[in-house]
Formats: sequence, C-alpha cells, structure tokens
Amino acid sequence: MKLSRLGELICKYQARGTVLIITDTNVAPLYLNEAISSIESCGLACDSYTIPSGEESKSFETYIKIIEYASLISLTRTDGIVALGGGMVGDIAGFVAATYMRGINFYQVPTTLLAAVDSSVGGKSAINTCFGKNLVGAFHKAKFVLQDTALLASEDDYVLMDGYAEIIKTACISRSDDLFEKLESGNFDIQEIIDDCVAVKTYYVEKDENDSGIRHMLNYGHTLAHALEKLSSYEIGHGHAVAKGIAFTASLSYDLGWCSIECRDRIHALLEKFGYDLSIDFPACDIANAMAGDKKRAGDAIKFIVSSDIGQSKIKLITLAQIGEILATYSEICPESAAISHRGAPLFAPTRSVSAPPSKSYLHREIIAAMLSGSDLCLDAKELSDDIIATYEAVKQISTHACCTKPECTGPNSDFTEGFPRLSIDCKESGSTLRFLLPVVTALGLDAEFTLSGSLKGRPIEQLIIQLENHGSKIIKDDAGNISVTYASGYRGLSSGEFTFTNPESSQFISGLLFALPILDGDSTIDVYGKFESSDYVMITLDVLEKYGVKIEYTHDETHWSFKIRGNQRYKYKLIPPEGDWSNAAFLLALGALGKAPLRVQNLPIPSKQGDAKILDLLKAFGVTLNCYEDIVDSLSGTVDVFPCRKLTAIPNIDASEFPDLVPIISLVASISNGTTVIYNAERLRYKESDRLASTCHVLKALGANITETEDKLIIVGTKALHGAYEGDGYGDHRIIMMLAVSSLVTAGTVKIHEASAASKSFPNFFEVLNKLGLDGNTELA
Repeated sequence: MKLSRLGELICKYQARGTVLIITDTNVAPLYLNEAISSIESCGLACDSYTIPSGEESKSFETYIKIIEYASLISLTRTDGIVALGGGMVGDIAGFVAATYMRGINFYQVPTTLLAAVDSSVGGKSAINTCFGKNLVGAFHKAKFVLQDTALLASEDDYVLMDGYAEIIKTACISRSDDLFEKLESGNFDIQEIIDDCVAVKTYYVEKDENDSGIRHMLNYGHTLAHALEKLSSYEIGHGHAVAKGIAFTASLSYDLGWCSIECRDRIHALLEKFGYDLSIDFPACDIANAMAGDKKRAGDAIKFIVSSDIGQSKIKLITLAQIGEILATYSEICPESAAISHRGAPLFAPTRSVSAPPSKSYLHREIIAAMLSGSDLCLDAKELSDDIIATYEAVKQISTHACCTKPECTGPNSDFTEGFPRLSIDCKESGSTLRFLLPVVTALGLDAEFTLSGSLKGRPIEQLIIQLENHGSKIIKDDAGNISVTYASGYRGLSSGEFTFTNPESSQFISGLLFALPILDGDSTIDVYGKFESSDYVMITLDVLEKYGVKIEYTHDETHWSFKIRGNQRYKYKLIPPEGDWSNAAFLLALGALGKAPLRVQNLPIPSKQGDAKILDLLKAFGVTLNCYEDIVDSLSGTVDVFPCRKLTAIPNIDASEFPDLVPIISLVASISNGTTVIYNAERLRYKESDRLASTCHVLKALGANITETEDKLIIVGTKALHGAYEGDGYGDHRIIMMLAVSSLVTAGTVKIHEASAASKSFPNFFEVLNKLGLDGNTELA
C-alpha cells in the first residue's frame, strides 16, 4: 500500500483530532511532507517531531523531549502517533504512544527493510539504557502497519543488509525450510519475503502476546547481537550484529549437540552468501559480561534460542558460566572469528544420547484420570512397562463394565452394575495398580477381584482396606493373598466422609483416595498424621487431577497433611504428553558418570514434581559434572549431559524418605566414592519387589563393596574399585537388576544376570539401550 493512503487508513481509527508524526533526520527530507499531506487531506490536524538518526536517539533523553512536545501541542488520548522511519524510530515512537496518557493510538510506517520485516510487527517498543538494549519498554500494538516497498529504495547497502539479517533469522525459526530455501536460491520477490516474515512473526506474537514463552524464538541470534551492539557503542548496525549472532548461535547449537553439522554449515553458508562480516573482535570476557545484562536472563542463566534444524528452533536455559566457557574456547580456537568457521566435532556435547522412558508415576495416574473422564489414552502396549500394562489393562476392564465412567452415572449409587459379571483385575506385581484402583472400584460400586502376584501379596495394604471398610465398602483378602470387593446387599460401595491415616505405609493409599473421592456425592477430607514419606508422589497425583479439572484443597506442616475433596466433580479429558521418568533416568545418568565417555539424556521434565529428580543434586554432591538444559517452551523436553567422574566424594548423610527408588543406584555410586556414606530413613525399601535394603547390600557385597545394612540404613565405606563379580537373578527386582548392569562398568569381575527380563517392570528396553550405547560388554544375560 502506498504512503499516499496513510491518512485514509488513520481515519478508520481516528475520525478527528491530531496526528503527531515521529521521524528522524534521514527520513524526514524524503517522506515527511508526503505523509503530512496525506493526513491533512483527510481532515486531520498533523504535526511532526524529528529526532537525530542513529541508535543513540533511542534514549530516555529523547523520550522525555517527545513527551514534552506532545504535551506542548496538547495531544490527547483520542489523538495518534505515527512512526515514520526504521526500527529505532518505531521503538521510541511506540514507547511514547504506549506511555503518553497511558496509551494513545499508534500507527507504523516502516521505511527500512529491517523495520518492515521485524520491529514494526508485534507491538514491542523500548528504549536503551547505559546497561543494555531495550531494557525499558512496553507492549503497544500499532493499529496498522503500512508496508510500502517503494520507501525502501532510499536505503544504502549497509542498512539494507540490516534487514536481510532479520530475514535470515526469521528463516531459521520459521518452522519449515521453505523461506530458508528461497533465500538460498537467490530467486525471490522482496514483497513476498516481507509477507513471509510478517506471517512468521505474527504466529509467534499471537501465540505469546506478552513475550513470556514461545515468542522468545524471535530473539534468535539476538543475545550475542545486543552484546556486540553495546560493546561497539552501537557503531555495528543491528542487522550486522544479528548476522554475527546467528553464526555464533549455529556454532553453539552444533557444539552443544542441538543440531547437525549440515544445519550449522548451511546457516553459515547463507550468511556468507549475503556478504556478512562474521568476525568478532571483542574479548570473550567482555562479551560474556555484556550478555549477562540480556533481558532474557533468568537468574544465573539466559533463555538462549538454538537451532535444531533448518527452520526449527528451541529455547534452552544455558548458564552464564557455560556461555563464558564456550566463548573463551571459541576465542582460543580462532581469535579473529570466534570459531565461526570451526568444522570439527562438537566441542561440548556428548556424542552418545538416549531418551528417558515415560514416567511410570505419571502414566499410572493419567491412565486412571483419562478413564474417569470417559476417555482412553490409546497407548501402544508394546512400549509399556509391565506395571503400566497392568494399570492400562485394568482400566479397560473397568471401562467395559458399562457406563461407569460417564458423568451421568458415575458414583456408587448408580444401578448399572446389576447383572454384570464380577470384574477380574490382574495387578501382576504392581502396587500402584492395586492401591490406586481399589478405592476407585469401591467408589464406582463395582464387584471386583484383584489378583496379586509375587511380592505384591506381602506388601502393605491393610491401612487402606480399613479406611475403605470404615466408609461402606466390603473387602475380603483370601488365603492366596488376592483381594475382592463385594457389591452386595448392605454394601453400596464407598461413601464420602473423613479418612484418617497415621504414619501411612504408602503414599499410594492417599493418591488412590484422591482419585476416588471427587466422584462421590458428598464432600470428604483426608488427614495424614505423623511421618508421611514420599509425599512428592501425592503432589504428582494432585498435578494430574488439576490438569483433568479436579480441584483438591490441601494444607500441611511437618506432622499433619489435610486434604479437602469436594464431591460431585467431573473429570475432563486433557491430552497430556507423558513425562520422562527420573527414576529410570537415574540409571542412565549413572552410566554417564561411571562410564568412560559423556552421555546425553533427553526428554526429561525440568523442573519436575518427581521426587527422583533429586538424582541431579545427589550426583553433583558426589562430584559428578552435569549440564542441565531446561526447554522454556516444552518443559518435558529438558536435557542433561553427564560427564565421567574419576574422583567421586562420599555424601555423609542421605535421607532417602522422599526418593526410595534411588537407593540402589546411589548405593553403587557411594561404594566407589572416597569416604563414608550413610543412607537412612530407608526402611520402606523392605516392602518393594524384594527386601531392597537387603538385596542392595547383598549384591554390592558380592561385587566387593564395603557396605553394612541396619534396620533402616545402609552404611557404605567407599573403595577405589570393585573387584568382585556377581551371578544371580537380582532378586527378581527390576531396580536391583538395572543397578547390577550399571555396576559392570566399575567392577573387575563379570556380572551375569539371570531372568533380566524383570527389568521390564519399569524399563522394558533397558538392555537394548545398553547395547546401543555399547555399555553391555561386561554384562552377561542368562
């Protein structure tokens, strides 16, 4: 659209009053008169304010002068401001429009390619301070952006290249390779390219108007660029700094293992094709210090946008220390170009990687919540652990008993169970399946038999049964250890009320009730007194319930937890990608710490409600080097790089009450750490798939560890190396079996495991992963 139609467009939003045009000394001689004529021809009053060209004008001083001038000419809330110029003019004019009288009409007329494809779109405005670029600003969308490519004809080549750098940046984050390939071909129409860039930016702006998440993608290449602009006192043009930032980001993305060498080299080649000088002439320490003032900083880290492929990007949280290390290394390799031309192997990323399996803790809960919403997660049973299969098959059995999960008949007072055969639920050895579904089945008023296998028959359940029977259920435990729920005359299923536990033997009792009680007619409470171990798992339950629309109120102190559960709530299905499992990731991280080469573990939730995420703190305390990369957009896609450690240091005391499943693997690490480690509050491990305190102690002794078992403790005196060997079935305990497999990296003898398939209880392809990583050489499976 032509500049001559500016007044016509403004009249759509402003029928009367005054329009103040803000422009700069470069643009005013070229286009100001035409803009004024267009506005006045439509019956609007027009005034103008011209500021010196250059980034230095984007300051508090200039901002105050414009505000004072707007006051002088009596600009009102119903009037408007036009930004006629490049990015600098658009930024400061937008900030004036956003703040003068708390916001007035704002219109954008970009006169540079840079402004046309980037700064004029999205509503962000800002000014600089002596501490950094764009540190003071606001969100204030323009009513329209008038794009007239004829206005770009006056740009010199250097300024035009500012714009093309932003176009290349947009191609790197455009979610496809189409725009990138257009630029590579060199055969494109500039208006089409502008439209493509505006579409990409509009997508991110509409997804995240307040720039709190995915919109950060638009800052690709800008973290370094802003630092270079500041260090050069803004003598380096914005786009030229962005080009250097893009090249640096591509190198960093490769060297941290986020993208392929082909992706990195294509980005570098495109920048070189457009003729950018990619050298960086400032000391690494100065650049790192300037980056520390970036507005995307979060504590001791920066939200850094990295490439994952051509057109694809991610937002990773990278510590300032890591960035400083990377910059210093680049400078050592190639001082003149900061290693932009580096063509070797990744400098900082492990060459081996593996994905964490899905979290059992979340999957159990999400399967049940989905069933109670009347839906099915539609999982592929071939990829599931034995425990998850038990829960998945059980809820399918429950769902087949008519409409038990439909909102209109959920609850124990419906009569749909009449005439249905008794439910048969095979829990296998899954305590979660039993303890979660027993309350649910009683709440639904179903006749059911729970078949228990192996060690599950001896694991605690009586406290839960007592509470269920105190509230209207009839539960029978037969001589074979199986459990039946009777739905007969006089027993109408679970009723609401007050449930009380003192020192519960399992947090799963509370989680099971939290699933069941919301579907009952009346309100309920659960009070937990005394020692409440593994409460983190209850927080996972509450997290899943909240995602499915079920509200639970709770309070707690050191000796008392109180839950208030409103009745007659309805589960609302929500598709939730499964989290990676920290319990099983602990064994993968130990492989990296005890092996000979670094290892990357992907698809981990960072941060996480899973208590076993504590493995990160524990390994660091043992002396292991870990680099953790949180994904800002997708919190489930975090990454941990773990590096071999040859000088492990014992942790004097470890309270295992909140992460009992970590005890086997941290006991192995402790056994070769310098000093004595005491793991306490671990008595509940005696009621797992094996007496896990005893089994951990026995197998580590066989391997040569100096370890002693007490009633609730393991006392481990570290040795330099393990010289023993092991042959056996790992007590049929999946976590003992996986710990034995990891131990093969640090023991002189052979580890021969019988019935290793027991690992499938939680990690079906664990030994396939070992084989893929080449870490199964000292392990024999019998």
